[in-house]
Amino acid sequence: MKNPRALVVALIVAVIASLAQWRYVAGREKELLWQSEPLPTLVAERNIPAHFKLDETMVKVIDVPRKWRQPKALSSVEDILGQITADPILETEQVVSTKLVRADDAGLAYFVQKKHRAVSIAVDNITAVGGHLKPGNYVDMIGTFDFGQGEKSDMRTVTLFQNVRVLAVGADIGRPTSATIMTSADLGEDGEAGDLFGSERRREVQKMNDTRTVTLELTPNESQKLILAQELGALSLTLRSLWEADRFVELEHATIHSTLGIPQQVRYNPKPRYRLIQSGGF
Repeated sequence: MKNPRALVVALIVAVIASLAQWRYVAGREKELLWQSEPLPTLVAERNIPAHFKLDETMVKVIDVPRKWRQPKALSSVEDILGQITADPILETEQVVSTKLVRADDAGLAYFVQKKHRAVSIAVDNITAVGGHLKPGNYVDMIGTFDFGQGEKSDMRTVTLFQNVRVLAVGADIGRPTSATIMTSADLGEDGEAGDLFGSERRREVQKMNDTRTVTLELTPNESQKLILAQELGALSLTLRSLWEADRFVELEHATIHSTLGIPQQVRYNPKPRYRLIQSGGF
């Protein structure tokens, strides 16, 4: 052999090239295996519209290679329970968290039963049981109407609806929301609510304490009647007991005759719709 040194160099280069090629192939194989690893992924069983409450019948879990799995894709049916679609989801499309919202973020519509409507009425502390109403309570709706003529009043009080569910009192839907939940970042050094909580969140809490409206759950037909009744007379709510056995009770209309024992119409002095305030305490 004329040049054994050149042969040794060639062998070394060949070994290095083989090692480099082996390392590349091994790394590429590992990467391909990682990308092709099947991962449990939630997909839609059918087309799901926006603003739709999800349940286990609308989705299924299949194995999807990691490379084709979308970011934020969910992996189990439990992940969608209690969630609502913010955007439409097509059949076989992967279900991603960015297309879902929580019930609290969806607002009051999430809590309205099918074939029902949420309708609000104006109240004050007297007509709303002294401010003791809470979301989830059941009430009876009572209206007082005047059937008289001229200066003679023929007042009658009737129970319009019974066993009506209260959905909200003011802005309070009975559940904490992201706007009202405090975190440690909202607390000052003394443990009291800091400036962060004192702006938008404090206003949200103040809105929830505003009881000038009560929102009830009624059928569409009942909602029409309630809105008309609100224009015709004065409405009040009565709070039902938690231990009420009978949902509906037979009641007679309360009239001037049945209440006062006077068969004739009585003189009616309507209350002024305004209050005069003068300076100087007079």
